[in-house]
Amino acid sequence: MDPRIALAALLLTLGACNGPQAPAPAPPEPPAAAPAEPTPASADTIRDGHQRQLDDQGRLLMEGDLRDGKRQGLWTAYHKNGQVQSRNTYSNGLREGPAVVFRTNGALYYKGQYANDHPVGEWLFHDEIGTLVRTVVYDSAGVEVK
Repeated sequence: MDPRIALAALLLTLGACNGPQAPAPAPPEPPAAAPAEPTPASADTIRDGHQRQLDDQGRLLMEGDLRDGKRQGLWTAYHKNGQVQSRNTYSNGLREGPAVVFRTNGALYYKGQYANDHPVGEWLFHDEIGTLVRTVVYDSAGVEVK
């Protein structure tokens, strides 16, 4: 199998730093974390350095860096229309730091911070045109407190 195809399949499996796309203003669950370790069958196809995942038409879907097979630094996912869908920061494979998700039309959907792969602090949720509709506060364990 072509290593580029295997890498693209792995990255799809790991899940993009995508957020939910439903237009409901209620806060979605934070996006599921990507597995920190590659699956055994694909471990030999992962290379460190900058990764770019393209769809079958050559459009950029996601990009970011791997170190020791784990996400590191800023990862950006893109809608099929080319606009940024989400930006998440990773440390050693875990979400750590700012996260922001945009709707297909480019409007801000939600933003907040992660610590040790848990949402923490104040998260702001916006409607379809980017108007703030809800604020949620998470404690250090990622549990909603407000």
